[in-house]
Parts: sequence; C-alpha cells; structure tokens
Amino acid sequence: MNSALKKILHRLQWDETLGYALLTRLWQAISGPITIVFLIESLDLSEQGIYYSIIGIVGIQAYFELGLINVLVSQSGHATAAISLVNQKSNPSENDKAWIHAATRMRDLIRASTRWFSVAAILYAIIAIIFGWLTLSDSQTSWQLPLLAAIPAAAVAVAFAPSIAILEGAGFRDLIYRYRLGQMVLGSLAVWAALFSGLKLWSLVLASMTQAMVAAYIVLYSKRSFFTQYLNIDSQDSTFAWMREVVPVQWRVALITASFHFATQFFTIIVCTFHSDSEAAPLGMTLSISSAIQMVALAWVQTKYPLVAIHHGKGDRETAGTLWRQTAVISTILLVTGFAALVAIVLFLPNVKPGLETRFLEPLQVILLAIGALANHIAAIQGFYVLAMKAKPLLAASLFGSIPTAIAVWCGGYYFSTSGVLFGYAMGMGLFLAPAHTWAYIQFRRKPSPT
Repeated sequence: MNSALKKILHRLQWDETLGYALLTRLWQAISGPITIVFLIESLDLSEQGIYYSIIGIVGIQAYFELGLINVLVSQSGHATAAISLVNQKSNPSENDKAWIHAATRMRDLIRASTRWFSVAAILYAIIAIIFGWLTLSDSQTSWQLPLLAAIPAAAVAVAFAPSIAILEGAGFRDLIYRYRLGQMVLGSLAVWAALFSGLKLWSLVLASMTQAMVAAYIVLYSKRSFFTQYLNIDSQDSTFAWMREVVPVQWRVALITASFHFATQFFTIIVCTFHSDSEAAPLGMTLSISSAIQMVALAWVQTKYPLVAIHHGKGDRETAGTLWRQTAVISTILLVTGFAALVAIVLFLPNVKPGLETRFLEPLQVILLAIGALANHIAAIQGFYVLAMKAKPLLAASLFGSIPTAIAVWCGGYYFSTSGVLFGYAMGMGLFLAPAHTWAYIQFRRKPSPT
C-alpha cells in the first residue's frame, strides 16, 4: 500500500472494524433496492403499508432496551481499560488481587445486565403483541400470525443484546461488526427467498429469526470463553454497584431514548393509523433508504465510540477528543452527501418508469426528512461522546428537542398525513433539538473531565 493511500485511510480513521461496518452499509445500499423490487412485485400498497407498520411495531424494543446498550458499551470499555492497566503494571494471574478486583467489576456488569435484559425481553414480547394487535386491528390484510411469530424472535435478540454490547466495549469490535455483516446478508437473503416464495409478511419473521440466531451464536458459542472467564470468578472483592454506577446514567438515557423513539420512529404507524395503509407505503419505502443513509453516517460514530470510551477510561482525554472531532466531520459529510443523492434519485424516478415515483416520497418531502435527520445526527454525535466519558447524558436539552418534535409529528400526521409528519420532524429537530443540545454540549465540554 503506497504512502498516499495510507495517509488518506488514516485521515478517514480506517480500520478493520470500520471496514466491516461500511461493508454492512454497502450491503444495505445494494440489497435495499433489490428488497424494494421484491416488495413492489410481491405486495400491494395495503400490504406494503402493513409490512412497514410491523417493522415499526417490532422496533418498540427501544422502549425496553431503554438506552442501556450504549451505556453498557461505555461501562465495558472503562472496565476493560482498568483490566488493561493492571496487565501493564504486572504479570497478573488468578491470584493477583488487583486483576481479580478489576475483573470482578466486569463479572458483575455481565450478571446484572443479563438479568435486566431477560426481564425486558419478556415484557417486550407481551406488550409489543398487544400494541401490534391494537394498531393493526382495522386492517383487512392477514397480519396476525406473522406478528405473533416475529415479535418473540425479536425478543430473543433483545435478551442477547447486553452481551453483544459488552463484547463491543471490551475490544471485540472486529468480531461484532463482522457478524453484523453476516447477519445483514443472511437476513436479506431470507427476506428475498420468502417474498419470492409468496410468503409476503412472513419474510419479517425470517428476518427476526436470523437476527436472533446470529446473536445467540456469538454469545453462546463464538465468545463463550470470554464470559465464562469472568463469570467463574469467585470473589466478593468488587466496588461495582448497578444502582450507583449504571442507573443514574441509564434512566436519563432511557428518557431520551423513549422520547426520541416516540418522536421519530412511528412515522409509518401514524399515517397508517390516522389515514390509510396505501398512504403509509411511500413513506415506509423512502424511510428504508434514508435509514440506510443514516446508518452509513453513524458507522463512523459507532465504531469509534468504544475506542473513545477506552481512551477516557485510561484518562487520555486529548486523544479521545481529537478522534471524536474527526469522526464528527466525516460522518456528517457522509450524511449530507447521502441525502443529496436520494433527492436526485427521487427526481429521476419518472424517467426510469412512469408511476414508479408514487412508491416514494416527493423531493420536497425528502428534503424535510433530510433536515430532521441532520439535526438528529448532530445531537447523536454529541450524545455518544458524553456517554463515552461515562458522564450523565444531556437530558434537559434532549427533552427540550424531542417533546416538541413528538407533538409536531403526531399532530402534523393526524391533520396533514405524511407531509405533516415530515414538516413536524424537520421543524422540531432543526429549531429545538439541534440548537439546545449543541449549547448544552458546549457547556459540558468546558467542564473538567468527570472521569
């Protein structure tokens, strides 16, 4: 590899983890249009609306994860940093008190998070089924059995989520993102096979089952030894306390996550409930593409977040801050570029096939979606950095942005359907969230490090 290319890759913060993350997003970019073709050929507009509504219903798992996933990545990163510092100072063994003390914190983190998410997974399955039944009860499409099968499969993935997060924070980023790539590829193939076979909404069941099986494989087989080495530690020498160290951060993240989800993740369900399945279809189709764009931009953020947490765990705040500034610039440029390309594609659709544009949002609606997504992305970058420092998230600023957005989105959707939802999203995020969160973040960065 020549020096010029190495320099470019260095500026782009390229590493193996980022490579897997980008391959995953590249697969989404390639597979997304293929999935859309299968959906258009396999489902009518009403079924398409139900398809995306079930995706939204399954997605309420965010209310049961309560933002704890990102907290666990940070906690695991700091615990790993403590173990690493012990390793650097001595040659630790099972009898080394310093190593056992540091490792016991990781053990307790694994145990507590597993218990928490086991209960959350059960509650999620029960409430999601009830919510889905009430939401879709007026639809004439046969959705009952696919819903009843998809949600328990998603609940299994919820149960394994804390273990995946702990592995990511502990330094197994390459492994996690490699399996996520495989998860994405297998999930797409399962959906295509189901749609091609005429299984229609059952394709969502296969997608959920694929996600659950890959998560189970990672935790129970691939990295089983990681968990057993800590869970087998027989020691009471731990200063870790879930209620003292996790809950003060987690309940704030939970409020932020719940309010954001309510404000930003029910677009299709709002239109489907207050208007019609057919009106929800173009919105759902476009959101599937815009979500992929946002995930590509967030790939830089999510892959560097555990590294930043480890740097802060070691007390190296300057390195963490420099890495994060570079990450913010690159990811934001990618987001803006992606949405510009999406607007261009939507404008060009009538030239591809007359009438195809009716399956997607109008260009102006896509621009409104882009404005909201950009403001959301800015707040997300800032929020991840705060969590990486194991500090309390910016709750007041987040609620100041998400509550008005939720009111605008739901009221706009009720009265003005899709255009009302998107206008409320753009205005709420752009006028309330981004300015308030940025101000609070600047104030936070001016304070001494809490770590």
